[in-house]
Amino acid sequence: MAAGRFVDVWVNCPDRETAEKIAETLVTEKLAACANIFAPISSIYRWRGAIERADEVPLLLKTRAGLFESLSVRVNELHPYEVPSIVATELAIVEDAYAQWLAEETDR
Repeated sequence: MAAGRFVDVWVNCPDRETAEKIAETLVTEKLAACANIFAPISSIYRWRGAIERADEVPLLLKTRAGLFESLSVRVNELHPYEVPSIVATELAIVEDAYAQWLAEETDR
């Protein structure tokens, strides 16, 4: 089992088109090995002192921990939000074959 080298990165997008654009770009550029686009969710959040509501499309990106900074920069370039949510969770344990695939697909 591999540990501590990979992250899942969660990015909420305003719509499916944006999620697909970000996903395809990051996988093509080998900043992510895989992207999962989820069904829309309802978000309630505080923005500039007001309570806001929006439907958003969650995007889950799988990558190397060492690529998080480059991935984050690229998401910010592609994302229409002024401050997109870009949150990574380190994967404590990853099955060996999956870890090898992740590493190969993000080998830049």
